Amino acid sequence: MAAPYDPPTEPRDLARHCMLSPKDLASVTRRRGDHSRLGYALMLIYLRHPGRPLSAGEVPPARS
Repeated sequence: MAAPYDPPTEPRDLARHCMLSPKDLASVTRRRGDHSRLGYALMLIYLRHPGRPLSAGEVPPARS
């Protein structure tokens, strides 16, 4: 059983949490500079799922 704050592992959940909508993309494009746009997009994705971002080199847990 996954803990409540584990990142999603099911393809449908990954798509729901990790894809940006047209409204999200419009908001991202209003940021200045490539670094700001990338950072903003990542924060939108991280904020959709409670918990924490993955550490460098960390992968989501395997499906059970």
